[in-house]
Amino acid sequence: MFWTVLIAFAVVYLTQTFLALRQSKNFAATFTSLRRRGRVALGKKQGLLSAGALVLFLLDDDGRIVEGHKLSGVTVLSRFRVFDAFDGCELAELTPETDRRFNRPVRAAVANARDNYRTVLAGKKPLDPPGPLAQISLAAGRLVRRRPVATA
Repeated sequence: MFWTVLIAFAVVYLTQTFLALRQSKNFAATFTSLRRRGRVALGKKQGLLSAGALVLFLLDDDGRIVEGHKLSGVTVLSRFRVFDAFDGCELAELTPETDRRFNRPVRAAVANARDNYRTVLAGKKPLDPPGPLAQISLAAGRLVRRRPVATA
């Protein structure tokens, strides 16, 4: 029984690793093909148990989106798909938070791409958004640091 579980775990682990490498290769190929054509803005929203999203936008010299690609989902089976909803829009002026056509992780990834682009225009280096575990620790910290109830 022990060996069966161990072999099953190894097969699942190796399959996960193989699929993650394929997804990583898909990202590298998509990013490289866009980067060869011009400037690229990247936005991401990481999820631990929920869906995450990555968006790549090819920009022209005026900061307008020429082409977009998105990767969203929970599994390593996700691949980049064409994302033309914002083609022709100016990236710095996007307001994806109010756009209900897309799920929350995609809206957050587009907002992150916009913020990263604005940061680069300001001459600074964009910061990575907090990952899932960091989000959990930040939420726990907010719960612990609640203000005490005032007594009379």
